[in-house]
Amino acid sequence: MRRQAKRKTIINKLQAISLLYPIAAFFDRGGMSRAQSLAALTAAIDNVRRPQRKRDLEHIGTPTCYADLIATWTRERRFLDSRGRPKSLPFSGPNGFAVLARSAGTCRDPKTLLNVLIRYRNVRRLANGRFQLVSPFFRASAGSKMAFEPIVYFLNDATATLTHTLKTPGTQSSPFWRTVESTQISRANSEKFVEFAKERSLIFLEELDEWLRAHSSAKYHGGKMKTRIGLGLFSIYSH
Repeated sequence: MRRQAKRKTIINKLQAISLLYPIAAFFDRGGMSRAQSLAALTAAIDNVRRPQRKRDLEHIGTPTCYADLIATWTRERRFLDSRGRPKSLPFSGPNGFAVLARSAGTCRDPKTLLNVLIRYRNVRRLANGRFQLVSPFFRASAGSKMAFEPIVYFLNDATATLTHTLKTPGTQSSPFWRTVESTQISRANSEKFVEFAKERSLIFLEELDEWLRAHSSAKYHGGKMKTRIGLGLFSIYSH
C-alpha cells in the first residue's frame, strides 16, 4: 500500500480575517487605535517567530477522522469485547484496524491514521502485534509535538461562535460560559485535575452526542443547511 503524502493545512486570508474578527472587535471596543492594534499583532507574530523552547506543530490532516475512528472503536459492537470494552485489533482481517477505519467513514489511509494515533499515544502496539486503544478521546499532543489542525478547528469554532454573537443581536442561541477554577492547586494536582476532568467530560459529552444523534436529520430545511450546534470543553491552564 502506497503511503499517502501529508496534506498541509493552509490558512487563507478570509479564514484569517474570520479568526481575527472577534479580537479586532475587542481591541476596538477596548479603546485601542488601529495603529496600536496592528502593533500588538506584529509583536505577537514576532514573539512566535523568536527562537525559544516550544512545541513543534505537526500537520495531521482533518482531526475529525481520528475522533470518529476512536468513537467507532468504543461504540460499535463488533469492535468491543464481552464487557463492552474496545478490543485490541490486528491491522488486517474482518474486524481489524483497517476495517475499523473504513467503518468510521474516514477517507485516509489506515496506516497513516494508525501511525498518528500511535505517535500521539492514543494507541499502542502490543507484543503480539495487535493494537490497543489507550485513550477514549483523541489526544493531540505528546512530548514536544502538537497537532496543528485541532488547534485550527478549536480557534475557528471559538471565533465563529463569538462572531455570530457579535453580529447577531438578540439571538436566542448565544454561547454560554460556565467555568470552575482555582489558583490554589499544586502542579501535581493540576495534572490530576485535567485527567479527572477528561474522564468526567467524556461521560457528559457522550450523553450529549446521543441526544444530538437522536434529534439529528440529514434533510435540508428551507433549501439551507440546518444550524451547526454543539458543545466543546477545554481546560484552563495558565501561570
